[in-house]
Amino acid sequence: MLAWMGKKSLITGDRVKSRFQCFAIGALSALILFLPVVPAWGAEQFEKYDIRVIRPKYFTKTNRLETGAQMSVVMNQSFIYTYLATGILDYHFSETIAIEGAAAFGFSIDKDDKKALDSSFKIKTQILRTQYFMQGGVLYTPVYGKYQLSSGRVIYLDTFFGGGVGMTGVNYIYDHCPKSGDDPTGGTSDPPAANTKSYPTIWLGGGQRIFLDKKTSIRWDVRLHAFSYNTRDGDCNPAEAASKSQSQQNITMQVGAGFFL
Repeated sequence: MLAWMGKKSLITGDRVKSRFQCFAIGALSALILFLPVVPAWGAEQFEKYDIRVIRPKYFTKTNRLETGAQMSVVMNQSFIYTYLATGILDYHFSETIAIEGAAAFGFSIDKDDKKALDSSFKIKTQILRTQYFMQGGVLYTPVYGKYQLSSGRVIYLDTFFGGGVGMTGVNYIYDHCPKSGDDPTGGTSDPPAANTKSYPTIWLGGGQRIFLDKKTSIRWDVRLHAFSYNTRDGDCNPAEAASKSQSQQNITMQVGAGFFL
């Protein structure tokens, strides 16, 4: 009797174990089939976006030389347009610190307002015409960013700030001075010959690089150039004029391309 009961218990235990295994296999199969239908937690937040793996830094500057070409425009002049072709040479010691040298040379064009004042009202305007600037300084790049377009393309860019010293060349053409025979006071001397004077300059600025590939970027800068000049240099009679120092600030917008070697 005991042997029969023991045998019966063993058979019952095997059946329970077998049924549990069948249930577990069925539940696992249903879960596998149903899982693709269930949205991931929070997926509705990103249903309009393609989620990409975060990539490491794509563009590096450490121990690289950057050359650049830009067109600079002096933006805070009332009566003339000034354009300067600008060359840039940077050496990047790290991803954040670089030294820079820059040189620019250009020309100025009178605006219609200046011509109208002269022709209609006989008003002569005295203007500081920037002919060139040379600069050296340090760049600090604290921001490196990525922006994904709707097409899926990722744009890499950085933001930098800089400052340093240099020289600004001002071209005096003395077009505000009366010529002999035109002087209402009866003077007979002609204006001085055109010449260029150089003044020590301090500059501050900032800008961005937008990388096209690992060697090329579109670069723009905005810079403040502050210097002091002697008003006697622009006087119609410099030999007799009093010496007086006056400050000038030029704000330039510089747009061009950078090339990394």
